[in-house]
Amino acid sequence: MSYFQSYPVVSYQFGGGDNGISAVQNISAYADIIDKFKNSSQSYLLYDIIEGDRPDVVSYNLYGSDNYYWTFYLMNDNLRRQGWPLSHSETVDLAKESYPHTTLVFRTDDNGVGHVGHSDAAQNLVRIFKIGSKLEGALSGATGTVVRKDLDLGQVIISGSTGVWQNGEAVYFNRIVEDPLALLDPSNTAQYEGITTYENARLKTNSLEYLSAHHYEDASGDWIDVDPNSEAQSSLITEKTHLDFIDEENAKLKRIKILKPSIVRQVAQTFSTVIGG
Repeated sequence: MSYFQSYPVVSYQFGGGDNGISAVQNISAYADIIDKFKNSSQSYLLYDIIEGDRPDVVSYNLYGSDNYYWTFYLMNDNLRRQGWPLSHSETVDLAKESYPHTTLVFRTDDNGVGHVGHSDAAQNLVRIFKIGSKLEGALSGATGTVVRKDLDLGQVIISGSTGVWQNGEAVYFNRIVEDPLALLDPSNTAQYEGITTYENARLKTNSLEYLSAHHYEDASGDWIDVDPNSEAQSSLITEKTHLDFIDEENAKLKRIKILKPSIVRQVAQTFSTVIGG
């Protein structure tokens, strides 16, 4: 890569003992030459990266040479930290990889959450469905294992989901009878008083994890809290999924500062001279 050609060479011993000393480039070297230009509006232009753009191709289109691709990263701190923006299909793949499970959403009002054998049917998610619990849908027979809970959003994230969950069904932990609804019969619950083996909750919605809520926003785009204990939510709030969040963060990378074509050669040469010592 042309960017590293000017970096100084230093002696370095890999490992110890009898390992020989090698000459390697000191990639930790740093020069603040370009830092002085990225903060001067007289030195840069704004450029919008379009889908399919590659750094070397953008460099060639702007400067007539693909050798200046590295200036984009030094001119833009977010590119240096996060990398070149992804295509939409790549963001979908990233979302699926980062959030590979299934999300079950519960609300605690209207006795939506509770467990058999307790007089208080409005137990919240803090107390039920512990990590590692195997859950089962009363109507669907769908199953999955709890890997994480987001108490602020009323979410239970499960792995190994099988079957098709039905919104509105009761979800149980450790069923012991063929008909789990029979556990709600008062004549059957006295013997279970004080134990939590038969936790259950009413499922509001379910989705693939990457398509479930990451956060909620108001009309101004500000992040806001929701009440996981209430079905009633303002019509003015918008759900943003994990995929939405990744897409939006990726979009922020697309507008970048570029050195003006009239100075890019001089700046690059000065950088190479200084970095090379």
